[in-house]
Amino acid sequence: MNVFDNDSEVLQIGALTIENGTDSVIISGDVEITKTQAGKAQAQALFDFAQALCAVFDDLDSQGLPATADKDPSKVVMVNNPFE
Repeated sequence: MNVFDNDSEVLQIGALTIENGTDSVIISGDVEITKTQAGKAQAQALFDFAQALCAVFDDLDSQGLPATADKDPSKVVMVNNPFE
């Protein structure tokens, strides 16, 4: 995953979903890591993602990373509920 590069990548580890975005990454769900080869692979995938995320923050920190993120209200788009 190219962290913060696009709004389309999704990483799935067990029932854990990591959604990429250009201004944020959303992590939801859960993953049960067992003492098995499958668990080892899941742990490695989490580790690789965490390393990539931290590397991006290391690069951003040198560019003056802000303390908090303010959402731009002009980017919020209201849509009609298709079920109403």
